[in-house]
Amino acid sequence: MQEMETTPMETQQLHSSQKEAMKKIAEFSGEANELDIDEWLFDLNNLFSLMKLKDETRILETMGKLTGPALRWYQENLRSFINWSDAEKALRDRFKEFTSDSQLMREFFYIYQEENQSVISFYENVIRKYRKSRQFITEQQVITVLQNGVKNSLKEYLIRNEKEIKKPEEWLQFAREEEYIQKRIQQKITVPHHEPKNLPFFERTLSNATIQPTSTNIHLSSQQPSTSRHYYKKHHQQQSTSTRNRTYPTQNNHMTLNRNEENYPKKETQQSTPCLICNKNNHTTIKCFYKKNNGCFKCGQSNHQIRDCPQQYFFE
Repeated sequence: MQEMETTPMETQQLHSSQKEAMKKIAEFSGEANELDIDEWLFDLNNLFSLMKLKDETRILETMGKLTGPALRWYQENLRSFINWSDAEKALRDRFKEFTSDSQLMREFFYIYQEENQSVISFYENVIRKYRKSRQFITEQQVITVLQNGVKNSLKEYLIRNEKEIKKPEEWLQFAREEEYIQKRIQQKITVPHHEPKNLPFFERTLSNATIQPTSTNIHLSSQQPSTSRHYYKKHHQQQSTSTRNRTYPTQNNHMTLNRNEENYPKKETQQSTPCLICNKNNHTTIKCFYKKNNGCFKCGQSNHQIRDCPQQYFFE
């Protein structure tokens, strides 16, 4: 296959991308409790293959990612590295952890997913352990470790679909789909959506009222619905009419009272005192036509004032 020619601008961008990718590779010092040498060389080889670097360039780029004791050892043995395979083997033999195969197998079969650990993180942890013991472990055993080590919330779904899982990558696909669904369900449970309730602009006037059945109500209910505003108006008018025509007994006769008279207590009628001047009952003494302009305004006599009237006990 004929390779495509690249322009100087494209070549410059490619070198810039390669430099950024190399920055993401962690430095390795060879100290205890640090990054495993197998994992570090695995990441480094993947990048070198993608960048299509020659052996001489790989050896020099590797020296740029070493620090501390590992860098000093690498510089001392640099001349003995004829190609990249020799340098890689020397690094692995020098800084490989002294772990027996039985211990690696035991660590592999007892890998469990933590409660807050994602499926991808758990899967990558299993695969890293698998690379160290690849010659002793099959892919079916990897699937078994994944099924047994996954947390209980995902285990039931994956066991139901284990007949369709033939490779570890297929297991990861099923596990990620179930993890996504459970996260969506949990979000809806913890953060419910409160939608505002659309209330009607007009509410029924008598929605909660209780009307006792009467002959009037029965008659009106046969003509129109009893829950409408029109019925309430008609019912109120009917009650007003019946109240207006209602009669109340008095001492002398039965007289008809209007609505205004219902709301106020009935005043007792007082019998008028006859006029002291003309002895008529149709007016009081002070309003008498025959009353003089001066004198007593109580009895009408001109020989004294009202304060000296001998008839003070007569009050209107």
